[in-house]
Amino acid sequence: MRTTFQLTFLWALGPLAALGQTSSILGTLNDPQGAAIPNARIQAVDEAKQLVARDAVSDDAGRFALRPLLPGRYTVKVEAAGFRPLERTALTLDQNQVMELGVVGLALGQTSETVTVEAQVPLVETSTSQKSYVITGRQVTQLALNGRDFQSLIRTLPGIVSNDRSDFPLAFNNTDAFNVNGLRGSMNNVYLDGSINTDVGANDGQYTQISLDAVGEFKVQTSTFNAEYGRNPGVLIAINTKSGGKQFHGTLYEFMRNNAMDARFPFDTTGATQKLRFNQFGGNFSGPIGACQQL
Repeated sequence: MRTTFQLTFLWALGPLAALGQTSSILGTLNDPQGAAIPNARIQAVDEAKQLVARDAVSDDAGRFALRPLLPGRYTVKVEAAGFRPLERTALTLDQNQVMELGVVGLALGQTSETVTVEAQVPLVETSTSQKSYVITGRQVTQLALNGRDFQSLIRTLPGIVSNDRSDFPLAFNNTDAFNVNGLRGSMNNVYLDGSINTDVGANDGQYTQISLDAVGEFKVQTSTFNAEYGRNPGVLIAINTKSGGKQFHGTLYEFMRNNAMDARFPFDTTGATQKLRFNQFGGNFSGPIGACQQL
């Protein structure tokens, strides 16, 4: 059983935003007749921070690329002379994702008129052939785990099996406690905010063991890595930390296991349950500080 209380506290540390920018938003601009629109201005606005994260200009074929970007929720704004400005809102970008918006049509009109399109997110990633699964921050913090180890969620994905002798592992920094598609555990890769976090000497642990409360989300890729991730063939676990915003965030929690809520074993004739007492308390809070609010 677990009881969770959430308040909402996160750091807005500008220098850290340079790490983990591994995602992209792509598209092509066309007019009502299907002709390309060059030299249009495109911006990706981080909805949490209300800041322009990246801007670009469309080429002669109308193509644009907003990259690199941190995982998060974005609004894409498009402006071109002689066309109504366009806004695509609520675009959720995951770690290492290449979001292809396809053909984005602009309507003729005045720049004072704006066309807003909400929540049109592509369901299929057509720009790459990667096979991946995303575990969100909400799943990491709210799903019942046997201990404060987010890696336990990896075992719920297809093709991944555990090689641990116990269902309650205490070596939280190991990276070889599971096998992917029949490969060895030493063939797994772990990246933290875009940088390698696997001990490359032994291939069995992490340099930095991240707190569960700091995990924004993590993405598990089991095939067709990009060239920069091709060190080992097993699995790519890309973890990104919570980037924060202009609001305060935090968590107060208790994770509890108690035999008073357990059933007895099926063949136990004593009528009693084995004694179990396990409590984990904790909390965290964070938010924007001083000059960092302007970064």
